Amino acid sequence: MKLFIKNFSVFLIFVFILKTSYLFSQPLFQESSPRLYLDFYYFESEFAVGKYIDGNMREFGFIKYNHKQMPISRAVNDRMITLRSEFIIDSSNVNKDIYLVTLPYDYACRVYFNGTTITFRGNITDGYTNRTHISEKTLIPPSLIKYNQINEIAFELYPREGEINPFGKSFISNARDANKYVFLRNLVGPNLIVALSFCGIIFSIFFLFTYISRKEWHKKHYLFFACMNLFFIISYLNNFLSYNFANTFLIEKITRAGFPLFMYVGILFLVDYTNVIKRKNIFLTILVILYLPAFIMVIIPDTVIGVIKAFNSYPLIVLILGNFIMFIISLLFFVKERHYRSFFILLAMAMNLFAGIYDGYVFAVLKTKPFILLTPNAVFFINLILFVVLIVDHAKTYHLTLTRSKELKILNEKLELIVEERTHDLKNPFNTLIGYSEILKNNFEELTEDEILDNLNTIHVTSKSGYVLLDNLLQWAQTQTNQISFNPELIHLKTFVQECIDSLENQSRFKDLEIVNSVSTNHTIIGDINQLRTVIRNLLNNAIKFTLRNGLVVIKSEEIGQNMQLLIKDSGVGIHEDDIQKLFKIDTLFSTPGTNKERGSGLGLILCKEFIEKHGGKIWAKSTVDIGSEFYISLPIKH
Repeated sequence: MKLFIKNFSVFLIFVFILKTSYLFSQPLFQESSPRLYLDFYYFESEFAVGKYIDGNMREFGFIKYNHKQMPISRAVNDRMITLRSEFIIDSSNVNKDIYLVTLPYDYACRVYFNGTTITFRGNITDGYTNRTHISEKTLIPPSLIKYNQINEIAFELYPREGEINPFGKSFISNARDANKYVFLRNLVGPNLIVALSFCGIIFSIFFLFTYISRKEWHKKHYLFFACMNLFFIISYLNNFLSYNFANTFLIEKITRAGFPLFMYVGILFLVDYTNVIKRKNIFLTILVILYLPAFIMVIIPDTVIGVIKAFNSYPLIVLILGNFIMFIISLLFFVKERHYRSFFILLAMAMNLFAGIYDGYVFAVLKTKPFILLTPNAVFFINLILFVVLIVDHAKTYHLTLTRSKELKILNEKLELIVEERTHDLKNPFNTLIGYSEILKNNFEELTEDEILDNLNTIHVTSKSGYVLLDNLLQWAQTQTNQISFNPELIHLKTFVQECIDSLENQSRFKDLEIVNSVSTNHTIIGDINQLRTVIRNLLNNAIKFTLRNGLVVIKSEEIGQNMQLLIKDSGVGIHEDDIQKLFKIDTLFSTPGTNKERGSGLGLILCKEFIEKHGGKIWAKSTVDIGSEFYISLPIKH
């Protein structure tokens, strides 16, 4: 009896050791470990539903799966991939819900637990395309579970188009962990993309309406921004339209084509908004050459896998290149402007560049699916930043419009007085002309030659004065109605200034003034020659008008940094310090007679200021009574 008990005890110990060894030779799911990732073995075979879900994996020829791309050695119309994993569920999980959690996968499939179908995706007999973009949890029926024994999960994948996409990692988990994981992954995945796309629709409609309603067709960045958001939505259509393996071939084409379109209009936006690219036409031509082939490549294929393969070649390269281009443009803009808006735009482009590199590394190198896809979030961040920047710009423009409207109201209140005064000034020269011409007409035979010459000289001076007044009035009226166009060209300053001096030769000779052109022969600027001619002639005319006989007027040029500075200096009567502040203000319309009682319109210096500011420059004056005046013009060398 003792011998029997001893032998039986040894037998029990041996069985326990065998059982323990057997249990721990397989992955074990216990209550204390809420998640067990599954190791899979795969086998590529003919299309035979349910044939390889059980039986000896070694005999079938199953191979350990490394979660990289699938093999493809069989014909695409007779191909099936079977994935199998074995594990043990500890008895501590009895009466508890256990779930199979799967990442988004790219195949129609059927899932078995211990030989019984527990879920399936897609229709294996139809000519489906592919793709599901949500993570899922599937309850494992408690009646199928073998506690403390080997359980097996099998996936039958039906890659009918020849897909080789990796199959994401799956795991066994309890209800709490499975619910949390699936909720979070879908929240920051397709659900977030849907939410961001909804915001993109609002952005796109708002700025398209803004662009059309304002009718400022030259501000194309509003249109480009609207298109950016539109193509952002298009680029992620497959994330919320391709549910349960619906036929998404057309959607995949549209989606893949949306990426290069988004990148193209994104670069166009930055080029137009930042204005840091000098030779825009050449640059935009290069962009078309880069991105048009990428668009065409994803349109040509006739299968989803063909579209994806085409997209992962040249189009993907130019997308990454586009991220670098957008970052460089934003960096140049920040260096140029150093303003909050340029900083935030640079930050957004830097995040987009990082997101593109990261997602590309995860998909192309690691061949897996990231927990959160950074690119759509980075793109939305770009759109959000640009939306705020454009809204602030729009608000500033609106505020400026209100301010200008108030100023215009004030000016309109004074307009009748100004018009009446200037109309009186304009009538005076004609009254003088009529009077002196009438004297000549009626008394010509009685007048001496000197008297005739004096009358003719008065008529000539009065005619010139009236012409200047009328010209200034007409140009001022045109500036107020935006009828004067801006046509910049290269101007050689020395020659240009000399032409202005020659046009006023009669006035200067009449007062025996010397006008010295000391402008450097090497100095050039980019500007509107007609507007600058009006400026220089007005300033020279004033210098002549307020300088006594035998006086001197000098024009000099000096290059200061990125600006060209012109100085017009005279030896005239000068201007009181209090009156200098009134020279360039339309509301004061300051004007005094010249040394020969020459009358002015009071608009000449107002025109000068408006034209110089159109060039992005400045104009100011310094003067000393009885010594002379100095008028300075500062213009960008390249406008």
